[in-house]
Amino acid sequence: MQYKDGVLYSSKFLDTYYSVASPFEESSFVFTNLIDEIWDEKDSFIVAELGFGAGLNFLNLVKKFKGSNKKLHFVSVEKFPFSRRELKTIWDKFNKFSHLSKKLIKKYPKFRDGLTRINFSKNITVDIYFGDIKDALKEFEFRADIWFMDGFAPSKNPDMWSLEVCKGIANLSKYGTILSTYSVARSVRENLEKSGFSVEKRSGFATKKEMLRAKFLSDDLSFSDLCFSAPNLNQPKNVLVIGAGIAGIVTALKFQNAGFSVKVAEKNKEVALNGSGNLVGALTPLITQKGVNLGKMHLRAFFLARNFYKKHAKNYAKFGGSKEFAFSKNLEKRYKNSIFTLKNDEPYPSIFIKNGTSIRPKALCDALSKKLDILLNFEFVSLEKLENSWRVKFKNGEILDADMVVFCMGSHSEELFGGGLSPKLNFDESVLISSVRGQVTWIKQRVKTNSSLSARGYICPAYDGIQVVGATYDRALYCDEARVMDDARNLESVAEFLCDKKCEVLGSKVGYRSYSGDRFPIIGPLVDVEFFKKNYKELHWKKEPKIKPKFKDGLFINTAHGARGLGTAILGAEMILDYVLNRPFCIEKSLKNELHPARFLVRKLKKGLI
Repeated sequence: MQYKDGVLYSSKFLDTYYSVASPFEESSFVFTNLIDEIWDEKDSFIVAELGFGAGLNFLNLVKKFKGSNKKLHFVSVEKFPFSRRELKTIWDKFNKFSHLSKKLIKKYPKFRDGLTRINFSKNITVDIYFGDIKDALKEFEFRADIWFMDGFAPSKNPDMWSLEVCKGIANLSKYGTILSTYSVARSVRENLEKSGFSVEKRSGFATKKEMLRAKFLSDDLSFSDLCFSAPNLNQPKNVLVIGAGIAGIVTALKFQNAGFSVKVAEKNKEVALNGSGNLVGALTPLITQKGVNLGKMHLRAFFLARNFYKKHAKNYAKFGGSKEFAFSKNLEKRYKNSIFTLKNDEPYPSIFIKNGTSIRPKALCDALSKKLDILLNFEFVSLEKLENSWRVKFKNGEILDADMVVFCMGSHSEELFGGGLSPKLNFDESVLISSVRGQVTWIKQRVKTNSSLSARGYICPAYDGIQVVGATYDRALYCDEARVMDDARNLESVAEFLCDKKCEVLGSKVGYRSYSGDRFPIIGPLVDVEFFKKNYKELHWKKEPKIKPKFKDGLFINTAHGARGLGTAILGAEMILDYVLNRPFCIEKSLKNELHPARFLVRKLKKGLI
């Protein structure tokens, strides 16, 4: 960060970030006043921007939503982001929008790589992609109402104004999308016109003679990865969530906060008795080498979840970080090539995850459930499609009708796909999903730590003098009773941390986790399998389908979170709300597709196995 003649300046691009004289006035004139032209047409807006910079256009736009119930979803790209400290310096110099800028700086991510969501306020959401614009445009999935092209001048940064970028913008636009930029360079005009925009020059701001305004006038909307495209949904009036573990509770809470009427059906006599029923659990991401999609997904989930817990779980969480120890050469190699720093430590080299969190999931679910309409002793049995809704039947004889159903059944999810102890349905026989038994052990506090410690096993910080040690992993084992041998296995797995201290076992807890065959959670809409089989056979010949998929309208699933459900369950809840609100996704398109319930079916079609 540097200033030149009092104006923020980029030494890389040899250009200023904003107007020398009146940055906010120019921002309004060129960009943010666009919202006034369509303000009365709708209640929610998607505004996309190339070049987040210090967030000047964003905050200038936010002020227009003050006192309004209208919703703004702002999406931006920034390849060379400022740090929080730099943002503070910039906004201190501006001496404007003090309250809003402080809020932005507080919520601005410390980890800046790929797509990050900021829930700025009740009606304003910000997604920032930290990286190259060409990568970002391939990873977005939305149709913008407005585009701000606000990069450095085309002569300084030609890549941002290229034909490839303009075509990428067109792919994320719809008929009538409007675009504005200060640049009237011939190459910019031509690239926009070649991409389907009608372009005109208008009077510029202050000393600038002209600016550019464009409108997308093409009905030829392109789609890629059509198999995984989002359904076109009618907004449901009511939502039924089946399952009241952390996934179900958070899904219901997010939908309720978004204004939907929500009920939660839980098979047991109280919420969170299965995998979410632990006294304490650790929120940490799965660490992989850089660039691995599974690791990227877990990082996105981790940061999204931590922000959720900071807001909703202050009384049920300790934000003391977590330590992951490389107890094998393979782990040591993986950690060295991760985004974290591997340091020498005892008993093994370790990485410290500053944002790691210890959470009391059972207590949190109990607290959050008091805000929701929970139906206990409602065990799901079957469902029937009505004309515009679903009829759901329960073991107690009760029947509920709902426009939309979200299955958050944890380890019982395999029963929806023809498996488990009591199969109920078979939505898709291609789905690979199983149940894994896990037992944790409660001991009287023996290790003083504010951070969770993880090597072969893990040990959490103490709550009320009790430490949780875990956890066993036994696939296809159904035994609800705690076993002494499993307590012994757990204690052996953390022997390095106990240092031969004798442990007093205070209790145990058995739960079952749901795992998919590829280790990714299963999140998204359930599809019409027969339609896929009939219409997507060309996938075997590597041909892109031409027909949009059919879905089981109004049916969604949020499951298979394995041992890291404290993170990925929150991601799942946010993603399903993204689907239903038809807004930009909180995660990259490539990662969203890895989570899609139809991925197993698509793989079989590609291999010619169906």
